[in-house]
Amino acid sequence: MEPGLIPGCINISPCWFQQGWEDPGKQFIPEVSGTLKGNCNLSSIMDIQQLAFLSSAALQVMHPQLYRALMSPHIKLGLWAAEQGQDEMYRCLQHWASAYTGAAVVCNRDTPCHHDLKYPLEGFDILTLIGSYDNAVMNLTNLGIDLAYNPGVMVSYSGRLVRHGIQVSEGDRIIWAWFMWDSMHNHAQTPCTEYAKYSLADFMMYHLARYNQADFIQYWT
Repeated sequence: MEPGLIPGCINISPCWFQQGWEDPGKQFIPEVSGTLKGNCNLSSIMDIQQLAFLSSAALQVMHPQLYRALMSPHIKLGLWAAEQGQDEMYRCLQHWASAYTGAAVVCNRDTPCHHDLKYPLEGFDILTLIGSYDNAVMNLTNLGIDLAYNPGVMVSYSGRLVRHGIQVSEGDRIIWAWFMWDSMHNHAQTPCTEYAKYSLADFMMYHLARYNQADFIQYWT
């Protein structure tokens, strides 16, 4: 692959986790990610608001309980930042539009198969792809399937349960990955959500569609 854009990865978060600081005897204190520190933090957050709103809207439709569960830490973290005099974090949280507290932007990199081990088991990652590439494939190795992953596709799944990786043959590719960490829930002392479930009406419609398809194959009607 010979990309036109420089390969790399950055993480953006108004409340970044300090990896390794949740060991017994150590106090976990969130902070603003390095990419948002300095004079340009608010302008950077404003620039990604449209994508942040899009990810939040998609999550609210796919998993309303998770959406509500993710909004609760925002409120508590904002109150904590104000009480602790964390002015930079408080300003960032005021303008952060996503239900998720973090986003990773990956440019022109093949990601090896991995689990997102710090993510809640019940939660969804959301990945959005943009660019001029083609022939991208997402490998879900523990499910034994490969998915075509063209520009404009949005995928959500439990990154902690599904082992996944992405390969691209050529072209420029940018992935927006929205995530939430257990560290934030633990610090804000907010409960996690349940697993996503089908409603009874959705379940009945699934069976009806399956039987209709079977009838069509058997009777050609």
